[in-house]
Amino acid sequence: MKLVKMVIDGFRSYGEKTTLKFGELTTLIGDNGVGKTTVLLVLNKMFGANASDRVIRESDFYSPIGENSVTTDQKKMLCDTYFQLDDSDDRAQAELLRHVCIAKPQGALILHVQLSANWVDDGSAEGAIESKIYFIIDDSDPDNIKKQEAPRRELNLIRMIYVPAVRNPEKQLGAASTSLLARLVRSVNWNAETKEDIEDQLSKLNQTVLEENGLRRINETLSADWRKYYQDERFANVALTIDSTNLNSLANRIQSTFTSQATGHKFRPEEMGDGTRSLFYISNVASVLDIEQSILEDENIQEKPLIDHQPPLLTLVAIEEPENHISPHLLGKLVGRLKDMAELTNCQVLLTSHSPAIISRINPESIRYVRLDPHEGTSTIQSLNLPDKENTVEAYRYVKLAVQVYPELYFAQLVVLGEGASEEIIIPRFLEASGEYLDENGIAFVPLAGRFVHYLWNLLNQLGIPFITLLDLDRERTGGGWGRISYILGELNMIDCKVDKLPSGIEEINDGALNNLSKRLIENKDDANELDEYLKNLERKHVYFSNPLDIDFLMLTYYSDEYKHLLKGNEGPIIKTQNGQQKRVKEYEPQNVSSKEYLKRAEEATKSALKGGVDVTAGESYSSSEKDLMIWYVYFFLGRGKPTTHIQVLDGDEDGSKLTDEKLLKNIPPVIERLCADVATQLNIGAESHD
Repeated sequence: MKLVKMVIDGFRSYGEKTTLKFGELTTLIGDNGVGKTTVLLVLNKMFGANASDRVIRESDFYSPIGENSVTTDQKKMLCDTYFQLDDSDDRAQAELLRHVCIAKPQGALILHVQLSANWVDDGSAEGAIESKIYFIIDDSDPDNIKKQEAPRRELNLIRMIYVPAVRNPEKQLGAASTSLLARLVRSVNWNAETKEDIEDQLSKLNQTVLEENGLRRINETLSADWRKYYQDERFANVALTIDSTNLNSLANRIQSTFTSQATGHKFRPEEMGDGTRSLFYISNVASVLDIEQSILEDENIQEKPLIDHQPPLLTLVAIEEPENHISPHLLGKLVGRLKDMAELTNCQVLLTSHSPAIISRINPESIRYVRLDPHEGTSTIQSLNLPDKENTVEAYRYVKLAVQVYPELYFAQLVVLGEGASEEIIIPRFLEASGEYLDENGIAFVPLAGRFVHYLWNLLNQLGIPFITLLDLDRERTGGGWGRISYILGELNMIDCKVDKLPSGIEEINDGALNNLSKRLIENKDDANELDEYLKNLERKHVYFSNPLDIDFLMLTYYSDEYKHLLKGNEGPIIKTQNGQQKRVKEYEPQNVSSKEYLKRAEEATKSALKGGVDVTAGESYSSSEKDLMIWYVYFFLGRGKPTTHIQVLDGDEDGSKLTDEKLLKNIPPVIERLCADVATQLNIGAESHD
């Protein structure tokens, strides 16, 4: 039997009917407080072993933001779980539930279990709460659903093991694993002679202890004093004894010990570290499941099984945020073991996490993304829409280039996408100077690092995470300029984001129109102005461009003195004079920038920066001052490490000089200023990024 689906309606943050589909291992991810734990609590309310865990309280009912006891006097919740029963399972437990299953047209047997609860304000502190769990035996007519109350004995055929996100989980884990192991020990089919011998030895041990003089005096005194208070012959004598005088009582006291290979010293689990102890208890649960699986496999082989134990039809192992009590280097082992447990026919695993270390190890098909609407206070759950498995290349790219590339994005309130290493250094610095700290505001910066936006946009759009993108315009480079615009228009169209205005000559978005647009050249300043004007339309869709070339050139344009200040001694670009001498470029600036030698050097640098290639023009759309900067651009960013250069300027070099926030914002590039304002706007209003 497997849990296949759950529908939550009215429980805590799930104010609207929400459906969650399950696999062998289901991983719920999302930020803190979005409703991941709530899913586990629903199952624990229905199938938990402890009666106290199953109690429904007023706080379990969904309350819209702004609602209180004055505005409402009743609430209700419905939580439906759907299990698919294996038709070939002929165990007695399966037969016990088969009579309440619903036979679907395709032949599947579905066990539909419903938790129904109502709260009424009767004037008391908690209000009046009624809750019941039903078997739905006929749901073909939504207006006339047939159901019967589910006995706890039958519900216990579904075992729930819930490990909450506490720092020291040994209380829950230890109790669960010890109870499971003790039950197995009690179920061992002991050989009659062995059983008799053990109980005889226990009796002898008890008698030997009682004959000790010191203990005899204690017992005599206890009895004498007791008789002064009570004379009933039935309870005349009292004595301290060893309670474990039979196998059943002995099983309840069984415990694990560890023996050091080096010293032979014995250790108890309590002496282990928190994380190791948690892993050990989880390992015990896994061992019990392995044993129960072997019991099921041996049923038809042995006349008398080694262990006379009837496993439940299904065990749900729910572990909440294990990163809270298990160190990062052990999480990989835990995930691997949970995957093994999930492959058993008698077990399913549910995991919640906000740890990138876990997400990177989980199959994307098992991920369920949980998000909270801050305005309505309602949670939503969705699976990742992965490419068709038949298209293995596309599926692989999507997983590697989006799903697993930067797990932090799943927990962000806003994602900023940038071209690469330079943006990863520069953009966070501008945001912090503007008061938008990444960590404090839930902003994740994700470098594209050569990847196209296609996969990440697709992922972020389906998850509903707002995002802003900063790309290189690469004007007059191969594929740059209108080529970049053509690509972005196509990608926006694929996520159903319509721009307000199309470029001149384009009536609709199609392959032919975009192909023609990508070939449009920029040969002069007028062409560049037309392109610059159109970029405003894309900024309204949160797509920005480092104009005219890339962010390195942009920074050099607005902070040229700071970059040139990095030069030491004879460092810097050179110019070859007509007589074969070499001079530093800085010797020409600013007085001799009109000299033939300097102009020639600027033209050479411009061609080098634009890199040549197909459909590359001669740099005529760049102004003379921009061409002059190309000399420094080639020197700083094509001949040395970009990130190092930016770090030296932003954070200070060896002489201690640094771009303060005041200096940085005083000369901030306009496109960066607009991007920072967009970040602030989206965070403040919580808007979706691509409407």
